[in-house]
Amino acid sequence: MRLLTTVVGGAICGALVFGVWPEMWKSYGIMGGWLAATIVIAICWYMNHWIGMIWNEPGRIWVDQGWAVSSSGIVWAVVRFQAEFLQCLPTLVCCLIGGGLAGLLAAQVKKRHPAFSRNSREAVCTK
Repeated sequence: MRLLTTVVGGAICGALVFGVWPEMWKSYGIMGGWLAATIVIAICWYMNHWIGMIWNEPGRIWVDQGWAVSSSGIVWAVVRFQAEFLQCLPTLVCCLIGGGLAGLLAAQVKKRHPAFSRNSREAVCTK
């Protein structure tokens, strides 16, 4: 069941990104793109990570929405534009690079920020 919710959560995220984002950008320009980015990614993050639709086994690498968005982008390009798979590789590479950089940044923030320290969490819980 956990794997099914992971697939569904990723599919919803990819569908929203490639269904809503381009239309907002076409209708409202750059501000529409930023607005769609904020709204779509916030909704998907809440659904997939806060509620827990995307399942990550404890102690394993944390899989984020980047893979779901990049694979949805490939399918979207192939279906909508009858593109060849090789034409979709730049989207895949950019999504993987962005996801990797975001993961590295999140790890550095978690390592350095006092709110993520185990000792500060225990101190807050005992007060």
